[in-house]
Amino acid sequence: MKTENARCPLLCLVGLITASPAPAQTNLPVTNPTLETAPQLPAVMVTAAPWETDVPAGSPLATQSADCAAPTRWRAPDSATLLTTTPGVAVIRNGPQTGIVQLRGLSGDRVKVSLDGMTITPACPNHMDPPLHYAAPGSVESLLVMAGITPVSQGGDSIGGTVLVKPPEPRFSTNDHGLGFGTVSGSYRSSNDGFGTSADAGVADRNVSAAYVGSWQTADDLRFPGGRVKDSGYDTQQHGLRAGWQAARGLWTLDGGYLRTRDAGTPALPMDMIEDDGYRAGLKYEGDREFGSVSGKAFFHHIDHLMDNYSLRPVAPGAMPMFSPATSDDTGLNLDLALPRGPHTWRTGVGFHLNAFDAYQQNAANNLPQDTFNDVVRTVAGAYLEWQADWSDTWTTMVGLRNDEVISDAGNINRFFPQPPVVADANRFNASAHDFLDVSFDVSAALRCAPNPWSRYELGFARKNRAPGIVERYLWTPLNASAGQADGRTYLGSLDLDSEVSHQVALTGDWHGNRWQFQVTPFYNFVTDYIQGTPIARVDPAGQPVLQFQNLDRADLYGVDALARYSFTTNLAARGTLSYVRGINRDNDDNLYRIAPLHGLVALDHLLGAWKSAVEVALVNSQDEVSAYNNEPTTPGYVLLNLRTGYTFWNRLSLEVGLENLTDEYYADHLGGINRVGGSDVAVGQRIPGAGRFVYVVAGVKF
Repeated sequence: MKTENARCPLLCLVGLITASPAPAQTNLPVTNPTLETAPQLPAVMVTAAPWETDVPAGSPLATQSADCAAPTRWRAPDSATLLTTTPGVAVIRNGPQTGIVQLRGLSGDRVKVSLDGMTITPACPNHMDPPLHYAAPGSVESLLVMAGITPVSQGGDSIGGTVLVKPPEPRFSTNDHGLGFGTVSGSYRSSNDGFGTSADAGVADRNVSAAYVGSWQTADDLRFPGGRVKDSGYDTQQHGLRAGWQAARGLWTLDGGYLRTRDAGTPALPMDMIEDDGYRAGLKYEGDREFGSVSGKAFFHHIDHLMDNYSLRPVAPGAMPMFSPATSDDTGLNLDLALPRGPHTWRTGVGFHLNAFDAYQQNAANNLPQDTFNDVVRTVAGAYLEWQADWSDTWTTMVGLRNDEVISDAGNINRFFPQPPVVADANRFNASAHDFLDVSFDVSAALRCAPNPWSRYELGFARKNRAPGIVERYLWTPLNASAGQADGRTYLGSLDLDSEVSHQVALTGDWHGNRWQFQVTPFYNFVTDYIQGTPIARVDPAGQPVLQFQNLDRADLYGVDALARYSFTTNLAARGTLSYVRGINRDNDDNLYRIAPLHGLVALDHLLGAWKSAVEVALVNSQDEVSAYNNEPTTPGYVLLNLRTGYTFWNRLSLEVGLENLTDEYYADHLGGINRVGGSDVAVGQRIPGAGRFVYVVAGVKF
């Protein structure tokens, strides 16, 4: 279906959504895990109304939980895929394993992604290894999304929102007998001949628990109506160990793991991810004391990353065969304290995060090296205070203040190609000061009203800050490194950048009954000193102006998120979501780059005993509001039809079969990137298409 046909169904979604169901909201992590005697298979349909449970303390009313049910996780190629049906969320892809989260039009470093309390800095200067790359779907228990306004207790140095990734909590026995548990699953996708398997297994008694979780996925090039997308295969595996000790005053959790990726193509970028190894270790504590609850997390994460432009693709005409190793080390500590005092709850805490970053490139033909980033260190230290007051059953207020100090520094460029412009860039960079201190103060406030049992309202405001990232500040000579922009342009950093300051306001209305719910959140966000590549009086080898990261006076983003559900019977329900955002550069009234178009989902779910089925219609509008500064092409709208059905045998064995893109529609996601790989069925410079009609099968057994 082409653009003209897609507009009408998508506009109809606004009307249909009031008769559609929304995903249930889930609670934030509790202090102590629920004791289990055996694992339970998650239900595909939730018959209990999500509004029967209060929103977790401190979370915005619009907080959403992504669908992380077992069959959904088993069939997902990566964790970013789990977010695609959540209101306010879109996913930027430069390759099949490069899911960068976009929340209400903001993405990359502007969105905080917390992996069980860890902050991970991509090792790739083009973010082909974003934080969610290091969270395999098989290791994810829940994904909580706070789009836009985020309480200060969830961290600073971000303006787009927060994604909280939670692994399964340690399980313990409820009696004197030991407990054994585990899951084994397998999957197949015909779209790329993708195979996957995951497994977890553990043992526990009343106080001690130990578990292993692992997964492996491999895939060939993606099929689309017209051929294959060259350089879009991947091979990745993950292994992790988690041990828990339930003491008298709290829970201690020790975890470690390894994620290995090989030959992951990124056709929208100038290089591919040839090798990527991530190692992690963490220690967490959660406990209750007489004065309140205490939690803390210490972690370390290390990445070894290697990319090149010749192993998986032909070298582009006129280009040099290059490879580029990089490392990124993240060390952090977070301490949080909650003090309930009658109707008032005080929350306070401190956080520390240190990233050490190095990257260089080397000409494979003559072995000449060049520093891309040398000995870069970026440290964030912050503290916050938050006050929540439950004045009555009707009125609740929350106010928070946070201070963060971002200290960054970089070493001199010691190795560089012997070309006059490059030599001049290195000398200029080395003659400048590299150490910076960015001090910020974040404020968040929310007023919530529940005037009756069937409605709730929340008005929220936030002032958030983000200091310049490593690529934006320390990219010393024009390169294709753009922190994932993937627009084919050459970028240059700027040492004198100021922090971005976001001012956000959002109003959420939630109406519900025993069988229905409708929630809508209009929002407005203006960002001063917005960082964007701006043309300068210097051209790249292709004759286009180099884009230097500079501060705009102001950028505006506004839109609406909505979700709804309606249960016709206990066995039949409808659900729907809607997301829209518009981004504008107020300096010249140009559109912001790579913003997701209006999109939504309408679905019908059916439950008959152990049989669960769904019909889904994904609707995406055309995107004509594109950025002129880098010649961003428009995209037509499209409609996709997906069918899935599954059966659970003996409450242990689960089987699901699905048929996606039933009509074999040719389409291209606006956030999917532009192809740079020659010899593909997709022309160089053409937007990368999505998968054609394909079948998937997933099966899993729990014991």
